[in-house]
Amino acid sequence: MAITNTYAVLHRPGQMQRTVFNNGIIHKSERLNSRRRELERQTDHYERYQALQHAITQVIACSTELNVAIPRILQTICETISWDFGEVWHVDRDASQLYCETNWHNPTLRFPAFVKSGPEITFRPGWGLPGRVWADEKPAWINDVVVDRNFLRASLAESEGLHAAFGIPIQAEGQIVGVMAFFSRRILTPDRDLMRTLETIGSQIGLFIKYKRMAYEEQQQAKKVAALEERQRLARDLHDSVTQTLFSANVMAELLPQIWNRDPDQVRSSLDELHALTYAALTEMRALLTELRQPVGQITVSADLSQRLKDLIESVKCHSCLQITSDIQDTGSLSCAEQMALYRIVQEALNNVVKHARATHSWVWLQVGDAHFTLKIQDNGCGFDINHNLEGHLGLSIMQERAKEIGAAFDLISAPQHGTTITVSR
Repeated sequence: MAITNTYAVLHRPGQMQRTVFNNGIIHKSERLNSRRRELERQTDHYERYQALQHAITQVIACSTELNVAIPRILQTICETISWDFGEVWHVDRDASQLYCETNWHNPTLRFPAFVKSGPEITFRPGWGLPGRVWADEKPAWINDVVVDRNFLRASLAESEGLHAAFGIPIQAEGQIVGVMAFFSRRILTPDRDLMRTLETIGSQIGLFIKYKRMAYEEQQQAKKVAALEERQRLARDLHDSVTQTLFSANVMAELLPQIWNRDPDQVRSSLDELHALTYAALTEMRALLTELRQPVGQITVSADLSQRLKDLIESVKCHSCLQITSDIQDTGSLSCAEQMALYRIVQEALNNVVKHARATHSWVWLQVGDAHFTLKIQDNGCGFDINHNLEGHLGLSIMQERAKEIGAAFDLISAPQHGTTITVSR
């Protein structure tokens, strides 16, 4: 009887229904809580990865140099995703290997052996984590590098407490240009959302790296062009100044022995002139050396163009029989580059008159207006046929180049027995 009553109490229909109903509510509540926690986790990850993409974009937008941007990118990624160590590996296609470009780690932690190993090791396609990412052209994850057979630095990682790792390709227009690898002291299973986010960021970084390297190559090429132009300018200046002066000095030195016995007084006068020529050449050389010590494009003149032209004309008159009439206006409104170019053109033109024209008189006019100028050098010499091949006339081509550099037109008029007129205007 007691047993029967106990059975009846334990199996009352109403109580069983209530128990089942309550259990159903509990299970449903647990599922809802689990779902809510999963949604919260996904939302947190989404917000964090969105913040990471924004932060990387900011770093790229604010960076001008790769060697500054890449470490900052590594730091931003590691701090945002709470990983401890990051590396960037650069692809050297000629050598078919990866070498470590830079690394970053949590400043509160120390990984001396792992940091040292980066510059000392290279990876070929398929070797180690960076090589695997390069060969497969996709992200790779390792739960624990200590037990991974293809991780070449497993013993170093174990000694310094590193375990989980993943790598992502840095791509630019479908080509792998590098690999980023990250390490944690925890053993972690793959985070697909994280790898997808960083794979997208890797493409963004790849385009940035490619653009910066192209800009660097263009900059280096521009420097080479500037250096070549500077060498050409120096060659022109040497030709226009020092070479011409030394040529005159050499001619005079050759004539001195011939007149030594015939006219000693003339020899003394010629020696004074020879001294003046060599001194002028030395002065010109010092001026050129001063220009070479200055940054490219920062040309200076030791005096204003008017005074320099007057000094030049007096010098030419002293060592030749040429009479020169000049009319030179104030040239203070001209830039240093314009003054230098016009001075060299006059210098070369007068040297040509002395050497080739067999002229007795020459005229130099320079008129300067607002953003305009006209330079004219004329002589009454033998002239020449400008329709003939002028190849090899270095002085003429140099004058044309100088005029072009300052945006001026160069005009030459000459005919046999009718002298020569050179006009430079803008």
